Amino acid sequence: MAGALLVVVPIVSDALLVAPQALFLGDRARTGQLYLRNTGTAPEEAAIDLQYGYPVSDSAGNVQIRLIDAPGPDEHPATEWVRAFPRRTVVQPGSQQVVRLLASPPADLPDGEYWSRIVVTSRGAAMPLGVADTAVTASIALQVRTILALMYRKGQVRTGVELNDFRASVQQDSLIVWLALARTGNAAYLGTIGVEMREPTGREIGSWDTQIAIYVPMQRRLAFPLPSLPAGTYTVALSISTRRSDLASSDVLRADPVQRSMAVETH
Repeated sequence: MAGALLVVVPIVSDALLVAPQALFLGDRARTGQLYLRNTGTAPEEAAIDLQYGYPVSDSAGNVQIRLIDAPGPDEHPATEWVRAFPRRTVVQPGSQQVVRLLASPPADLPDGEYWSRIVVTSRGAAMPLGVADTAVTASIALQVRTILALMYRKGQVRTGVELNDFRASVQQDSLIVWLALARTGNAAYLGTIGVEMREPTGREIGSWDTQIAIYVPMQRRLAFPLPSLPAGTYTVALSISTRRSDLASSDVLRADPVQRSMAVETH
């Protein structure tokens, strides 16, 4: 399996705004729309490609997007039968371009969820660069890639999450949480990690939310800032649920929440 790792690119580039941040297609709705809006003052060239990939974690617990050139037999690609129209366009300043995505899956496609990444590559007009005290001029064109998720759901789909490891500790001025997560079912797990820390009296010290998307098993390291704490024993409570404030509720597959807690010591 050939692959490449890419840092997740923000949804908004310097001038080209791309929405929505994920598309959900299926048997009932095989088409979807992507919106490109030029918020800058110069034309933006945009190219739309579909590549297979999903989030993975590295040994430090950070998340990246792995793009896979040649998916294996156990993968779930939708790239071969999803098309974008148009694939190339120029968006004028203050204008919006609609890109339509059409899925044409094979008739014998098994039930489950199939994945692709929509890669929007935008390039603005070249910016002149002057060189002081010379007659030489040059120009540079910036290129930005925005990577969005596309899911196609066929038939009965279900998801869930397994928590295979949960560790927490206080290191200097931070709460460090390590998690080992794996999805269950035949679809990606889209949800939110909630972490709370409380004093022995029950008073809350802090609470934090982190969105997650689990396609394959991953290790996550989360760090949260803490105030100065006296020595003692504190409780860290963890919850993992399919709550997502950034996605329509109809697009999120529901699953039973997972809850754990553990004691941590400060010195």
